[in-house]
Amino acid sequence: MSRRPEGTDGSDWTYREIIEDRYKRMAVNMSATFLLHQVQSAMLFFKIAWYMIPFFIEDHYPEPFMYAFLVFLVVGNICFYAGKPRGRSVLPLMKVAALLVMGTAALHFVALWRYHLLDPKTKQISRRMYKLLRDRGTISSSVYLNVFTISEAILDAAVGLSAGLCFFTFNNWVKDAMDVVKEREERNKAVPVRRPPGAVKKRK
Repeated sequence: MSRRPEGTDGSDWTYREIIEDRYKRMAVNMSATFLLHQVQSAMLFFKIAWYMIPFFIEDHYPEPFMYAFLVFLVVGNICFYAGKPRGRSVLPLMKVAALLVMGTAALHFVALWRYHLLDPKTKQISRRMYKLLRDRGTISSSVYLNVFTISEAILDAAVGLSAGLCFFTFNNWVKDAMDVVKEREERNKAVPVRRPPGAVKKRK
């Protein structure tokens, strides 16, 4: 590429630098990942709070899935924000964060499968909450059962959708970042190492 003539400000298109499309895609994916990771973390936090309802209203221990989601939430956010400092990202930490998002999505679908197909309906949190409030005389209409059930379904859909979208964009960014690192290492290997001036070659 020819050098820019001295005295120019770069406004001429002939000497303007062109950014590769991959780097533009990486910037877009990282911006989307940052937003989706926050949304996914918020939805997962609400899901954990939903799992905690039996502990407060019935003094029962939450579902075991709640503890796994809590670990994924805490460790995933630590790796994500520790791996995304200003400037260059720490790729190993970002890989761990992406894997935890994928694990969240997979574990969520396993939890839903067990919750709706294996466990009896009387164990569903929405029904248990409705029964407790009805027995206490706080509510009497069956409309509240529909409200609790629909709210639970919306929360489950939000958790699964946000985790899936976050992993999709996050994984695309990680793959592009790995390709960039690989190409950089190959370029560094291809460039011969020059000895500084005056250095004496060691005898074998």
